[in-house]
Amino acid sequence: MKKITIYLLCIPVMLLIALKPHGDNRNSSQAPLGRTGAPNESTCGACHGGGSYSGEILFQLNQNGHTEYQPGTTYTVNFEADYGAPRYGFSITALDAANQPAGDFSITNQDNTSFGSLANGRQYVGHKSADGTNQWSFEWTAPDTDVGNITFYYVINAANGDGGTGGDFIQTGTTMISPAEEEELFTLTLEANPANAGHLSGECEYEAGESVTITAQPNEGYEFINWTDTDGTEVSNEESFVFTMPAEDTTLMANFAFSTFTLTFQVENEAGDEIMDAVILLDGTVYDPGQYVFEDLPPGTYPYTVSRDGFFDNSGTVTIADEDKTITVVLVEDDTSITETYDPQITIYPNPASSVLHIMTDNTTIGEVRLLDMLGNVIYSSNINENGHTIDVTGYRHGIYFIQVYSENQVFTFRVQIAG
Repeated sequence: MKKITIYLLCIPVMLLIALKPHGDNRNSSQAPLGRTGAPNESTCGACHGGGSYSGEILFQLNQNGHTEYQPGTTYTVNFEADYGAPRYGFSITALDAANQPAGDFSITNQDNTSFGSLANGRQYVGHKSADGTNQWSFEWTAPDTDVGNITFYYVINAANGDGGTGGDFIQTGTTMISPAEEEELFTLTLEANPANAGHLSGECEYEAGESVTITAQPNEGYEFINWTDTDGTEVSNEESFVFTMPAEDTTLMANFAFSTFTLTFQVENEAGDEIMDAVILLDGTVYDPGQYVFEDLPPGTYPYTVSRDGFFDNSGTVTIADEDKTITVVLVEDDTSITETYDPQITIYPNPASSVLHIMTDNTTIGEVRLLDMLGNVIYSSNINENGHTIDVTGYRHGIYFIQVYSENQVFTFRVQIAG
């Protein structure tokens, strides 16, 4: 149950009962019940009177002076009666419009306040050990539901303290409070663009003018861009910010971009000399000779093979996490040249080739020639039964390929490079 403190300043007629003790002190130790002047009740004026004290009273229902109540809310009630009298007493009760008990009182100071109830259910808070104390504080909890207007009925006795009932001043008063109007709530909807690109928090129903902290946390592989409204207007470029809820349902879009990074190869020989025209096979794609920079790569692990005529291939994997990366690949020189002749004598030239590729033998007959890409796919084949053949390579992507020559029941494989 929440507690609120509201103060309500009332006119002087809304007072506490400052009870002057009777000769037998029967009411000085605790206020009598049913004497607040509420409907069907008398007041302390039936016995006390004749006094001429004057002053005012502060009736406070929480410190903000509210005149409304929220069902189920606990309020602090403060009374102060300033009449210049030697002794004070008071009593108070709360009733709804049907004169039925409304809410519940509870004591917070056992030294100067008392609590009691009657068979009809009415509850009362009053003085305890009436003396010069003219300030009292206690709690009142509103009904759990809206019961309409509620009226506090109270009485004070500003007593002269002579032990009799004369010369005392009795004042009654009332304070009415109304049920607070239910605040209209508006829905704040948060959406991620693209969907599932991030985790969003702060979506709920809010009152107009309420400050709301909303947050966008990117999922792995994404980065936050900004918040926009349904018209595409930027609301904030901060992942977390305070949004003031308008008086209407609102949708905000958290925009994300796929995180991408740049991978750079540095290719060199064993002596540390840079090789500028190597061919890189990266994640299954063969790139042009000398293309060493690869942009817009999402996080992940990428297999690669670096090839260059006259060197052994160098294969491996590289992992990109959350930043650009540069790796150095060292190629080891191969003493086997593709342009050399083999047994049987087979010559392949030029290598690299830009337009045509010649395959020549001595007097050995070539039965079939095949051209394969780096993945082993046959992209060209021809049955020739001759000792020479020419392949037009102008339509092929630049990169490393393999030539298979079928001759005399043998298969000879050579690596070739197609370049511009």
